[in-house]
Amino acid sequence: MTATDTLTKRPLIALVAANYLSWIGNTMTLVAVPLYVLDISGSAAEAGAAGFAGALPMIIAGLAGGVIADRVGARRTSVWADVLAGVFMAAVPLLHSTVGLALPALMTLLFLRTLADAPGAAARLALLPRVTAQAKVRSETANSLFHSAQRVAFVVGPPAAGVLAGITGPAAVLYFDALTFLLSGLFIAIAVPKSRPAAAADAEQEQEPGKGARPGLVREVSEGARYILRTPILAAIISVVVCTNFLDDALTPVLLPVYSREVLDNADLVGWLLAANGIGAVVGSFGYAPASRRLLRNRWATFVGCFALICVARLVMVLEPGLWPMLLVTFAIGLASGPINPLVTGVVERATPERMLGRIWGAVMAMAFAAAPIGIFLNGWLTEQIGLRTTLAVFGGLYVLLIAYALTNRALRGLAREDTKDVHDEDAHDKGAHDEAPSSAT
Repeated sequence: MTATDTLTKRPLIALVAANYLSWIGNTMTLVAVPLYVLDISGSAAEAGAAGFAGALPMIIAGLAGGVIADRVGARRTSVWADVLAGVFMAAVPLLHSTVGLALPALMTLLFLRTLADAPGAAARLALLPRVTAQAKVRSETANSLFHSAQRVAFVVGPPAAGVLAGITGPAAVLYFDALTFLLSGLFIAIAVPKSRPAAAADAEQEQEPGKGARPGLVREVSEGARYILRTPILAAIISVVVCTNFLDDALTPVLLPVYSREVLDNADLVGWLLAANGIGAVVGSFGYAPASRRLLRNRWATFVGCFALICVARLVMVLEPGLWPMLLVTFAIGLASGPINPLVTGVVERATPERMLGRIWGAVMAMAFAAAPIGIFLNGWLTEQIGLRTTLAVFGGLYVLLIAYALTNRALRGLAREDTKDVHDEDAHDKGAHDEAPSSAT
């Protein structure tokens, strides 16, 4: 790789590294915050309240943060979001060790930390197409690397937090989380070049005669959702993703722990099941980039096939197999989930004008965050009321209906038609790359 190649790829490398830092810090915080609250108060109720305060603003902040990224620029939004989130996170142990920190103040700081973090997540997604184009790499490669951060973080973050908290105490983990945010902002500030905010062109057009004033924040927030609903391919693919978040997000916090206790007769085995799931997700996420050239080139078949594999695995759980089959089941669920985020990201990027990427991602994140807690609550309630096996059967049946919808939806079949165009585009790009610089082909 030449010096020029390194320079053009530096923004993408920095963005991926920043996303890794942010996700690793977030997953460590999932462990560190309850441990920290239990350490200073001994109250499980207060630990739960702290977790609630940290998750509550995700929906609102995602929607508004996407609009902010479009208005002031994704790079600036990402940097300031990381800096503010880091400051609010560091303030928790700092204030406790100096002047003291009551529960309301703790919940406020955790609320503000998440409120700042959510716009940063939307902004990084909005930056991704621009730095990918500058790096001259395939979008599937960039998206796979970017989204692998979440998968890797959930494998290494919680165990690392537990070890660090055991050695130095949970306060050190909170300081580490703050450091990851500050480094994330620093990477993007230094390596990602400045660009004109996507909304600047709209503002200039609005100053022309006959143009109205820029719409208010509330209207711009709703604009992302309206655009999704008016774009058939986005409406179809995101509706499937939101439904699967509702169906799947209870797997880790509810279904696997209950399964380990009631079926495997050993609650400690949940760690093995979670590890298998996490390893599968990492393999699937990294594997999507090379596999998308041939094996997974057909986006429609990949999208539906991944969810179909998860559906089959969920139905196998109804049979309540033992440990070794369940390790294969959870690995398969993780493996199939790996390609989904990179694929969906590519679809959103191609179907969305650059000026709207922030608010579109904000709307997608808000819808996904809203569906997940509802599904988690319902899974827990049903498991208690009708039993684990019946609950698994109910949600497995819902999964079958969802796959039937995906197979018959005409808009989703448009994903396969995109691939024909991409074959010619990629062949032309590869030919040009070989003609100009054969040593730097991606």
